Amino acid sequence: MKNTIIGILIGFYSLCASAHSSKIETMTLAQDQQNNWTLHISSSFDGFRNQLIQNFPDIKIDELSTDEFQKLVTGYIKDNIFLNANTNFIGELREGAIKLGHQTDLDFNVIGLPNEISTLRVQIKGFDETSDHNTIFNIIDATDSSKNFEIKKDNQFTVSIEKANGKFQASGEESSLLVPFIALTLLVLFSVFVISRIFKQEEVVLRAV
Repeated sequence: MKNTIIGILIGFYSLCASAHSSKIETMTLAQDQQNNWTLHISSSFDGFRNQLIQNFPDIKIDELSTDEFQKLVTGYIKDNIFLNANTNFIGELREGAIKLGHQTDLDFNVIGLPNEISTLRVQIKGFDETSDHNTIFNIIDATDSSKNFEIKKDNQFTVSIEKANGKFQASGEESSLLVPFIALTLLVLFSVFVISRIFKQEEVVLRAV
């Protein structure tokens, strides 16, 4: 019992620590009742600070005033997040608001996106190929709240999403599941055919003697 309690406490501590990790960021694209889109971004203060240090080596980040830091962060985010919806619609981040703290939050009004999104490509620049930074992205529209999508180095910090049957999913997710489903169906049909041939009784013909 003692070991179980210790294990639970360690797991809980790890979960809390990861939620405030400088290498984890959450990002939500949300639509309000007036069909306006807003991008919410949340990360640790150190997460944003490290990104600025990496991308602005000539600027002494720790010597910036609060106002200068806020302007640099909002400008950096605007320049490095790209939203492309329904192929021809480009989302532009406007009117950024920032709340500094151990957990730092940013909100941007997004213009240029359609009221109804059927496909969405999200790309984050500013990370090098060796970065282990993870962004957890989801989208909320008038009808659906998506699952979480990971944006990380394994997918070149880019995720493509589509809406199928009223639900947001990773592009190609449905077709990738379709191939093994078809293969399994064919295997089952073939097995049924073989078994039926094995157990099929030959027709008995009665002849007069």
